[in-house]
Amino acid sequence: MLREAHDAADTLISERFRSYLPGRMLLMLLGKFRDDVAESLGMELPPLPRRSGPVKVVKLDDLTSSELGTLSGAVLILVTRFTALMDDPLLPELLREFRDALFIEQADRPESRTRPEVGRGRHDSLGEEA
Repeated sequence: MLREAHDAADTLISERFRSYLPGRMLLMLLGKFRDDVAESLGMELPPLPRRSGPVKVVKLDDLTSSELGTLSGAVLILVTRFTALMDDPLLPELLREFRDALFIEQADRPESRTRPEVGRGRHDSLGEEA
């Protein structure tokens, strides 16, 4: 169970996704949470990252649908199952705000708005082609 919390936090702060996180505070708190969970699992802490420069902020609409799904899934795991384990009360709040932003981004995408059209062709009362 804790391994899932670790993996979700690790996904969010990975080099691939860190640029999409809003602000520096969420990144810092997620890193601390991931390290705390790793320590409680007896895992070795990862080496300190070596970056060539500051993290470039990127808009959520630059995410592919797959990446958006990955981020949303990781945030949802943490928000719905692991907030009780978070020492800092700001972390669940920031995660919920980020979850909301991800949901809005998903809803704004054209593929999320495509639904089967009603009224095309003739249908009987059960919706079957007549």
